[in-house]
Amino acid sequence: MSLYTQWMTVLLMMMSGLALGLVYDSYRVVAGQFKFPRWTIPFLDVMYWLAATLFVFQMLVKGNQGELRFYVFLGLACGAWLYAVILSKLAVTIVMWLVKAMKAIARFVLRCLYVLIIMPLKAVWFFTKGFIIFLKSVAMFLIKIVLQCLRPLALLVLWVFRPLVMPVWNRFGMTERTMRTWRKLKQTAHRITAWMNQGIQFIGRVIHPKNKQ
Repeated sequence: MSLYTQWMTVLLMMMSGLALGLVYDSYRVVAGQFKFPRWTIPFLDVMYWLAATLFVFQMLVKGNQGELRFYVFLGLACGAWLYAVILSKLAVTIVMWLVKAMKAIARFVLRCLYVLIIMPLKAVWFFTKGFIIFLKSVAMFLIKIVLQCLRPLALLVLWVFRPLVMPVWNRFGMTERTMRTWRKLKQTAHRITAWMNQGIQFIGRVIHPKNKQ
């Protein structure tokens, strides 16, 4: 192995030590800033060391065809030491600044989405809900008025035609059929109302979620 190859290998190993130190500090800062769950740290550590081993091996293959010599470890140690002494504090500061900048940008984007999308949807939802309640109240009021107005006429018609209609009506069991039909209609109306209420509650939870303390 030529002297040039040996020096190139040492240089590559020093660069690898610097890169591994930079990646480790970046990973440590990101994990701390984003508060990764503690149970994920061992798994991420194992992934880091596997990736570091693969990276060093590839650099070693490029340097001296993968031959493992003493100066390989010396180069890695020198690179890691130089990084810890010269670049570690600066790298940590830069990574922390980048993470804080990313958080600020994410908060700004989420705030814009909230103002431009969520708040208009909330306004439309509250307006629609209030309008539906208002229409329901008006409809019930009008129905009650119409029923009260028609009640005397219905009683009069029933009093006049009851002697003629009731025998035939009872003979064919129309009273029981009418009651069954009325019960089915009421059950259907209750189901439709329940489905509508569930849909309204679901949309309300999506548009206006409760803040979790």
